[in-house]
Amino acid sequence: MSFINDENLEPSAPADEEQSAEVEHPLAFETEEQWLTGWALPNFRRRLNKGEFRWDPEWWRYEEAITLITSLWLSFEKMRWEGATGMAAYMRDYFYPLMGELTSPDGPFWDYDPPVREDVPEQWPIQAMPNAIFNHGK
Repeated sequence: MSFINDENLEPSAPADEEQSAEVEHPLAFETEEQWLTGWALPNFRRRLNKGEFRWDPEWWRYEEAITLITSLWLSFEKMRWEGATGMAAYMRDYFYPLMGELTSPDGPFWDYDPPVREDVPEQWPIQAMPNAIFNHGK
């Protein structure tokens, strides 16, 4: 499933027209948790528990993880409207570097060390984030 907005591949409007228009684009994902489970984790599959990548299914317990994931989600929501080149820049400049940092042995999950298993799931597990953690003004 692609979330790139490539319907209009015409040149963008001049800067002064863009500023006066102030168009608000609808979100593809309403929360960072929806983005994480619906887009990020399916697109970032790595072997866990081998020393290179760390992940805690209760990611929302780590403030740094929340900050990184929220920033990745919001950047995704903005850059997907810039078409294929915007998403390529997003992947290069934001997604891969920050996901690498998030899941690195020195990242927020540095102390999370579940038993090593050979039957690694295709997608990392996740637990639903309690409503009390983030309400997003709703």
